[in-house]
Amino acid sequence: MSMRYSIAATAVLMMTGCTTTPIDRAAWMNYACSNGQNVQATYPDTNAAVIELQGKTHTLHVALSGSGTRYTGEGWQWWTKGMHDGTLAPLAPGESIAGAPGTTCHAN
Repeated sequence: MSMRYSIAATAVLMMTGCTTTPIDRAAWMNYACSNGQNVQATYPDTNAAVIELQGKTHTLHVALSGSGTRYTGEGWQWWTKGMHDGTLAPLAPGESIAGAPGTTCHAN
């Protein structure tokens, strides 16, 4: 294997996600919820939301929604209406939409 091929292969691996880029903390929004919880959220692209809840970070992906934008994953549903209002609900194993109405949250 030539040195040029080895360098090119390394570059391809780096571009395909074998490295982790941290999310810019300045882009996070803080939401205060009606149950007293705080949720931090950021939207790294149009198909995902990353939420931080109780010290743990969860990556959620866009899911079918009648209105607003609904994200699901890792046991959570985060449903936003605009950038300032959201609803957080736990998902039971195997659930794709929360059975309970969830907790309302507002950006502050």
